[in-house]
Amino acid sequence: MELRIGKHRMEDVEDLRSEYPYAYHHVDLRKTLVPWHWHEALELGYVLEGSVKVSTAEGTEIFHAGEGFFVNSNVLTAMDSEDGCIMDSHLFHPIFLAGHFKSIFETKYMAPVLHNRSLDLLPIRGQTDTERQLLSRLRELAALQSQPDGEFHTRNTLSLIWLCLLQVLSSTQLRRLPAKNQDRMLPMLTYIQEHFAEKITLEQIAAAACISTRECLRCFRSCIQQSPMEYLTQYRIEAASRLLEKTTLPVTEIAMETGWGSSAYFSKIFRKLRGMSPKEYRAQAQ
Repeated sequence: MELRIGKHRMEDVEDLRSEYPYAYHHVDLRKTLVPWHWHEALELGYVLEGSVKVSTAEGTEIFHAGEGFFVNSNVLTAMDSEDGCIMDSHLFHPIFLAGHFKSIFETKYMAPVLHNRSLDLLPIRGQTDTERQLLSRLRELAALQSQPDGEFHTRNTLSLIWLCLLQVLSSTQLRRLPAKNQDRMLPMLTYIQEHFAEKITLEQIAAAACISTRECLRCFRSCIQQSPMEYLTQYRIEAASRLLEKTTLPVTEIAMETGWGSSAYFSKIFRKLRGMSPKEYRAQAQ
């Protein structure tokens, strides 16, 4: 699976189509980078092997084999694995279960979750009968994806999973989230994405969220454990890596297009973060 990050760091979810707004991904995190992003789709994950660290703007949870999690719509998220992780990821647009606008399925069953500002990431560790039932149904859902003509069964199984999720939520004490963190981070990350090829200052990044530079630094450190400039550097390296992989542009031109100013400085930072030169990276990728 390749993660496609579109405008405003919103993921263009692979295989999620308007006529069938559900996608199943069998993910090997040793081969797939999941940087900070968000998407409108809801996500249910189930860890098959190893462990995964799932981070949001408000905290981090680690999930091991046999455990799962739920990520709410439009939540800033990143995933990482130190020991290697293989997991199932089920992504679906709310309309897949809600049907038409203002249906009872939307207002009674979906909206309480979608509009819950205290719910970003929900661990499902199998500690109760309902959680164990939910995890079992996630395995059933994954198995359905290898069968032909499984669309109705997929939606039915996902509906049962959603009812389990609502039961889990009814007995879970959610942490009260200061919504300001994510609300401030999204416009600043958007600004970086849209202007990364230009010379960007800390003041400009902070202005995107109408906050001071001091508060900008605090938000970045608190939410993604990086400074704005560290994040900008990482984003530029990611953008340059994609160009090295998918184009034949000269390294000098790629350096200019991704905001480095000089190819020598670009090559120095690229080697530091990737462990090889841009030319070596291109040769390996292609």
